[in-house]
Amino acid sequence: MSRRLLVLGCGYIGAEVCRRAPAAGWSATGVVRSVTSRARLAAEGLDVRALDVLAGDLAPLGGPWDAVLVALSAGGRGEAAYAEVYAAGPARLAAWAASVGARSVVLLSSTGVYRQAGVVDEASPAGGDGPSDALVAGERAVLDCLVASRTVLRLGGLYGPGRHYLLDQLRRGELTVGGASDHRINYLHRDDAAAASLLALDAPAGARVYNVTDGHPVTKAALARWICERLGQPAPVLDPEAPAGPRARRTGRVTPDREVRSHRIRAELGWKPRFPSVFEGLSPEM
Repeated sequence: MSRRLLVLGCGYIGAEVCRRAPAAGWSATGVVRSVTSRARLAAEGLDVRALDVLAGDLAPLGGPWDAVLVALSAGGRGEAAYAEVYAAGPARLAAWAASVGARSVVLLSSTGVYRQAGVVDEASPAGGDGPSDALVAGERAVLDCLVASRTVLRLGGLYGPGRHYLLDQLRRGELTVGGASDHRINYLHRDDAAAASLLALDAPAGARVYNVTDGHPVTKAALARWICERLGQPAPVLDPEAPAGPRARRTGRVTPDREVRSHRIRAELGWKPRFPSVFEGLSPEM
């Protein structure tokens, strides 16, 4: 009999986890906020329910559940939503997961918890501004909850099918690349994030934090030049005064120039990215 998995937040990564879950021995149910999202995912054949898990009554979710994946997103609502979604949300849901008998809870967090430049790993200081402090608070709530296996995955910069603004921008012929193009970005393909999530559901008892990146950080300048070359376009124009990507425009935060090391999840869970760099990950879409 398949084990029961509840995915709280069935967005870009959560939905992919649901798609892959049967092959990993899980019977997955996803939860989204809107009936529109539910209908779209149900059309794929996924088992999805519509419920506001941040404020609604969780009793309709029933139980018991063998594992719970918390994959919430602020949905572009800005910094004001961070505390609700990334701090209070995981705290509420981790406590609920314990109450319904889950053996494992996994929280999808972000390498955005690191605000320093240079080389960082899981032992490096985390937090330091409003958004990153909210993420750390949510992580701590999960790591301290009364579930046997408690895992936090700090995901790198996500991309994959239908999601890479720089490729889309350059494909439109908009060749001016704004922002700090000399800063290294630590990428992670959607499929590799989903694979790491499924592995983490079977982590041994205890609390653990893992960085999850492909291990090959790339500057935006190098990636833009490679994309333009592959598309047969002129070289990009690198202008630090031009508008940056959508996340920077929305939050006003500049991603530091850093290398996020992800050796621990490889050594302890045996995770290995299918796409060892963003170049391999984007090639099928070119």
